Amino acid sequence: MKTTTKWIWLTLALFFIPWMNTAFAASSDDTDEEAEVEEKNEVIYANLATGGTLENIYVVNGFELNQTGIIEDYGNYESIKNLTDTGEMEQDGDKIRMEATEDNFYYQGNLSRELPWNFSIHYYLDGEEVDPQEVIGESGSVDIEIEVEENEEAEENVFFDNYMLQISQPLNTDYFYNVEAEDATIASSGKDQQIAFTVMPGETETLTIHADTDQFEMEGMEISALPSSFSVDGPDTDSLTEEFQSLTDAIADINQGVGELGDGVSGLSGGLSDLENGSSEFQDGLNELNNSSGELTGASEEINNAFQSVQEEVGQFTGVDGIEELSSMTEAASGMASEMENLADELDTLSAGYGDAKEALKTAMDDIPEATLTEEDYQALYDSELDSEMVDELIGTYEAAQDALAVYNESVESFDAVEPTLDEFQTSTSDIANNVRDFADELDQSVGEINIDEGLDEFITSVDTMADNYNQFHEGLVSYTNGVGELSTSYADIHNGISESASGSSELANGADELQDGTSELYDATQNIPDEMQEEIDKMISQYDKSDFDPVSFVSEDNDDITNSVQFVIQTDSIQPEEDTEDVEEEEEDEGFWDKLMNLF
Repeated sequence: MKTTTKWIWLTLALFFIPWMNTAFAASSDDTDEEAEVEEKNEVIYANLATGGTLENIYVVNGFELNQTGIIEDYGNYESIKNLTDTGEMEQDGDKIRMEATEDNFYYQGNLSRELPWNFSIHYYLDGEEVDPQEVIGESGSVDIEIEVEENEEAEENVFFDNYMLQISQPLNTDYFYNVEAEDATIASSGKDQQIAFTVMPGETETLTIHADTDQFEMEGMEISALPSSFSVDGPDTDSLTEEFQSLTDAIADINQGVGELGDGVSGLSGGLSDLENGSSEFQDGLNELNNSSGELTGASEEINNAFQSVQEEVGQFTGVDGIEELSSMTEAASGMASEMENLADELDTLSAGYGDAKEALKTAMDDIPEATLTEEDYQALYDSELDSEMVDELIGTYEAAQDALAVYNESVESFDAVEPTLDEFQTSTSDIANNVRDFADELDQSVGEINIDEGLDEFITSVDTMADNYNQFHEGLVSYTNGVGELSTSYADIHNGISESASGSSELANGADELQDGTSELYDATQNIPDEMQEEIDKMISQYDKSDFDPVSFVSEDNDDITNSVQFVIQTDSIQPEEDTEDVEEEEEDEGFWDKLMNLF
């Protein structure tokens, strides 16, 4: 018995003395020296109901130390737990104090606060929204709708603006098939198909999953939130901006071309207006000439008939009786000379009027610019904001003006030939009038001196020659006046076209001005496109490039200086049938401390 007692005390000594020495050593090493914290990392764990409602949330705080000692941290926790050792932790309001004896120290803090995101998850079976817990095991067509938006009630939204979400839903291929998810990555992992979505910082999204199922049940959805700290390299936009620069340069060229077109159209409009005036004068001159043709031919007809009558009468003169008849003709010859002189004067007036009208027409035609518009210019008009019917009319007017110019250029030789012909007719008529006048005077003076035989025959021959020449002149005059009539009729159509061109040219000029205003506005609106496009690209990239984001504590701003990273790990409840479990009571042997101690041996 004494031996047994001795062994017991020896065992107690061996067991307790090292423990007491260790406790004493620990007690002696306990100091109030502050720890040197290298960095702090926060992992926020949250559990959501199947519909997305937040159920509970806690934080695991991890410290990396350069030197162990006393750590002071901040957080409005409902409760805290040391996850590193059995050391006690002090909580005074939102200030937590603990002693770290290792280089890495962890503790858990339970929170009562909102996540930066709101999650709303809806489940549909065969098109009808259902409570997922109530349709476990059923079959049909399944749709899952996941809505992600900013939580306006959250204390700090910096995480919503800078954190990227990864949302993953595993589906067991024993139960699900025909899986579809737009904008998601679907990967196989054993029997599961992992449907993974990415939600960029600051974005509100509605995500959908469709699948057919033979037995509806699934594991919980996993959501992680990490800072979007990767740097986004901007694309090489030089070629793109160069293309846009080429576009703006082309628009500038179009604007300049339309400006030149507008100047040309304005010149065309002015030229067509002058052309219409000159053409009107020319048309009036032609009409006056044509109207006078009847008088000319009528007077010439009378003179020609008189010549023919004289010729017939003179041809019958013989002897003394013929000399007496000549004496009676002097008065008729004098009257004929007067009519010929009047005809010559009218021809001179017409020639002068025609010359003025022709010069006015030439001046107007010279003001019409040559055709310089191309199919591209026409297309620019059609591509403008002008009404297409007005563009058709404007182009028709422009082409009619060019047609009028072409007709004029082809007919200018005919126009030029009229005036010399008139001058020639006027000269011939004047010469004939002078000859008849001389003949009458000489006839009156020399009737008494004419040799009855030889002189009378010579006189008759002269009269025959004069009558024949005038008959040829009369026939030429009739042909000329007929030509003037045809020219007047034909030119009326040309003049009408010129008038239409002139009336439409003002609309064309106004349309060209509107077109230039439009192209100028287009150029003003597009000349900065390359720079604006680059700014927009940079803006879009900066929206997702959060590489300059400085981490802040989710728990308290007092921790910001030492916080290195903050991550969120969120999971929804699984949708699975409850397992049948039986409570098995294990009988534990009621052993005392000494019994357990003795069992060690």
